[in-house]
Amino acid sequence: MNAKTPSLNHVTISGNLTRDAKIDHVGDDLITVARLSIANNGHYKDKSGNWHNVVTYVDVEIWGAAADRLESYAKKGAPIIVEGSLKQNIWKDKDGHNHQKLYIKADKIHHLIG
Repeated sequence: MNAKTPSLNHVTISGNLTRDAKIDHVGDDLITVARLSIANNGHYKDKSGNWHNVVTYVDVEIWGAAADRLESYAKKGAPIIVEGSLKQNIWKDKDGHNHQKLYIKADKIHHLIG
């Protein structure tokens, strides 16, 4: 029997914006895209019982009307929840070096009152 692994790509993460969202308008139709970065704070206890903080920085991209709505509140430090999927960009720079970047392509961004 050939069992297939189900494919699931859904991310929900919360954090605070590390900078104001960068809003651009692209293409002939000037579709809005917002690029932002969040800091997700976590913690763990080591073997000695000491607590440590861990910060994970995550890049996020959202398109269309949802990106338009961000301009008023997507400021550095704002608490948000992001729902979306992981995407990977792969490219070569002008010197021929390969690069890749993993980010969240957001479907929804919820602004939390801080």
